[in-house]
Amino acid sequence: MKVRADEHVAPKIVQALRIVALSAGWELTGVRDFHAARTLDETWLPRFASEGGKAIITADANMLKRPHLIAAVQQSGVCGLILPSVWAQARRNVQAASLIRFWPEIEAVFTAAQPGEFWRLPTSLYSGNLERLRVNYAAAAQAAAQTP
Repeated sequence: MKVRADEHVAPKIVQALRIVALSAGWELTGVRDFHAARTLDETWLPRFASEGGKAIITADANMLKRPHLIAAVQQSGVCGLILPSVWAQARRNVQAASLIRFWPEIEAVFTAAQPGEFWRLPTSLYSGNLERLRVNYAAAAQAAAQTP
C-alpha cells in the first residue's frame, strides 16, 4: 500500500519508519520526496492518488477544517491519519517512537479503510487506540461551492 506523509512529518522520521516499521508490500514516502517545500496539499494530493496512493499522514490539525482541502481529499479517495498537536510539538525522537509504536495498528486501519476515512493518533502518544474521525464531506462541499 502506498502511503505519503505530508511536510509536517520530518523526512528522517519517514526514513526511520521505512527502515524499522513497514511490513512487506508497504511503501511510505514523504511529500518532499516529490515536491518542493510548501507545496499545497491541493496540489500534491490528487497527483499522489492518481499514482495509486491510498493513505496520507499529516500533523496538520486543520486539514479537515478547510472546505477546499476536504473536497480534494474526497475526490482523491485516500484515507488518512491526523497526528495530534501534542505530537507536532514533541521532540523528533518522541514523534518517531510514537509512530513506530502505533505502526502495526496504522497498517491494520489503512488496510481495512474505505476511501475518505480518517483517524487520529492518541494524544498520549504511547498508549490508547487510533480514534476514528467523522468528516462531513457534504457540508464541506457546500462551503467550498460558496467560497469564491
